[in-house]
Amino acid sequence: MGLKSYDKLKHSVRYWLLRRLPTCETTVQTISQSMERPLSFVERFKLKLHLWICAWCQWYLEHLQLIRETTRAKGEEVPDILGATLSEAARIRIRRSLTNQD
Repeated sequence: MGLKSYDKLKHSVRYWLLRRLPTCETTVQTISQSMERPLSFVERFKLKLHLWICAWCQWYLEHLQLIRETTRAKGEEVPDILGATLSEAARIRIRRSLTNQD
């Protein structure tokens, strides 16, 4: 009997918070911004509360972190591969075209 009361209370608190916290769309933007800059205390607090309530946003954050870690790991491997396959003349041409675009 006590467990049912606890579950009802937990559900009520989550529902109440869901109505007062930012939407999933806003939370996704905040998650993306957290990858680029440090969040304020209020932003972090709202984000953690929303992630406690919303499994979809929690899933999004986990997958975004996985993608970020994977691309960083693969990004470290790329210079070795490119350096071995590109000739010096090709590297110079690429370097020139990149500097001309700036």
